[in-house]
Amino acid sequence: MSLSNLEKQQVKLNKLNEKIKNEKEKIDKKLGHEIIKLSNFDYANLDQERIKDISKQIADFFNSSIVSDNENNVTNKDDSNSPENASDKNNGIS
Repeated sequence: MSLSNLEKQQVKLNKLNEKIKNEKEKIDKKLGHEIIKLSNFDYANLDQERIKDISKQIADFFNSSIVSDNENNVTNKDDSNSPENASDKNNGIS
């Protein structure tokens, strides 16, 4: 690939990265706005410390939910000792 083509690819990559960054910012703003709106927060009471505290609580909630979901998915995977799977393997004959 010539230098010109590499430069063109770099320009495209830079534009794509900028587009991704802008989309992330839009999502951040929309998410924050929805949380504030649905929680009936008063903007006057939202200083930096309060925002960080609320953000941490929300993150902790979602992180614990994700961990719970992942644990449930692992538990529900093929368990050859479970009665349901044992009967499936025997074509319904126990």
